[in-house]
Amino acid sequence: LREECGVSSWTLLQSLGDAVLVPAGAPHQVQSLTGTISVEQRFLSPENAVRLRDHSTHPQLRAQLDGMIFSAVREAVGILRGCK
Repeated sequence: LREECGVSSWTLLQSLGDAVLVPAGAPHQVQSLTGTISVEQRFLSPENAVRLRDHSTHPQLRAQLDGMIFSAVREAVGILRGCK
């Protein structure tokens, strides 16, 4: 891929207890060397949820995004209240 598209790769050996953050939109591949348990967390920031909601025409998706935005705002307000 480097010659064709200018794409280079990294190899990472993850040890027990290590966490790996893959930036949004970054293609990646995982090869397990032993039996593993994978825990994955997907994250959608409130800013991107609003942008996605504004471009969505599907009512159910808009409702889900409204709920996510409301939850994120409620959590942020709770954190700010705790900082008094």
